[in-house]
Amino acid sequence: MAQFTLAMLVCANLERSRNFYRDVLGLKLKTDSIPDWVDFDLGGGAILGLHPKTELLAVRPGSLQLGFAVGNVDTFVADCAKKGVPVFQDPYDEPFGRFAMIGDPDGYAIQIISSPR
Repeated sequence: MAQFTLAMLVCANLERSRNFYRDVLGLKLKTDSIPDWVDFDLGGGAILGLHPKTELLAVRPGSLQLGFAVGNVDTFVADCAKKGVPVFQDPYDEPFGRFAMIGDPDGYAIQIISSPR
């Protein structure tokens, strides 16, 4: 069986995206090689890689959604809004937990979830 190791996003501004994933989502920075590459340790050997856009690699929001669990979706989303992060979907309840959607600097959708109350 294959093991998941990498999710890569193509970014318009690598520094801005690095700051978002580090400062807003609190991910652990693993490699910071701006202007060529940035990645974050997601645990279990998996990384989130950020690649600058090129002639062959375009920023394509909607092509991928990432999901992150937080302790309290409402508080996290309110903090994001205060930082100017776009909120695509305000928090609401689903059978699997409390759910919201925010956007990264390039417009990629980020699912935010916490366990059911």
